[in-house]
Amino acid sequence: MKSWHRYAIALAGGLAVGLGTAWWMTGGSLGDGQIANGPWTTSLGYGTKATDPVTRAMVARGGLLALPAKETVYWSAKTDADGAALDGNCRYILSGTPLDARWWSVTIYDSKGYLVANPANSWSVNGANVALDAKGAWRVTVAPTKPAEGAWLPGTAGQPFHLTLRMYNPGKAFRAGPAKAVLPKIVKEGC
Repeated sequence: MKSWHRYAIALAGGLAVGLGTAWWMTGGSLGDGQIANGPWTTSLGYGTKATDPVTRAMVARGGLLALPAKETVYWSAKTDADGAALDGNCRYILSGTPLDARWWSVTIYDSKGYLVANPANSWSVNGANVALDAKGAWRVTVAPTKPAEGAWLPGTAGQPFHLTLRMYNPGKAFRAGPAKAVLPKIVKEGC
């Protein structure tokens, strides 16, 4: 074998291993952040120059047009209140009180980070479209079938999913202690 063949094979092999490793390292979800609050996790470094290169690559690969934490905080939940993985076959109640932010939303994604396909073409709820009850709380059902009443975020039977909570312009009290903030509860009702 000629020496240039060996160099070409070594170069191709090195590129394949390097690119494969980079793809694998950046393929995780952003739910492995530094701050945990119940089932929700985040990092206040998304959207800043101070973020490590791997996290910045994950943000870029995931298509998250991340803003800095003073503008938006991105929370991710892969589990319910009991720590069980979110399952598209099950029915969950997502509930809480108005969040300490100018505006907030919760969006459902599949395990690859894409919007969950559903016949209702609905993927998100927000503080402007969920009604508050007499006690000032809101409630959304996350399930493959529409409930008889109330807000609904459609899941897809047979598909795991995760939820992303976006808090736009979070308040000073929230920024002072995000790990202690009151965030939405995710309770499984049944499967």
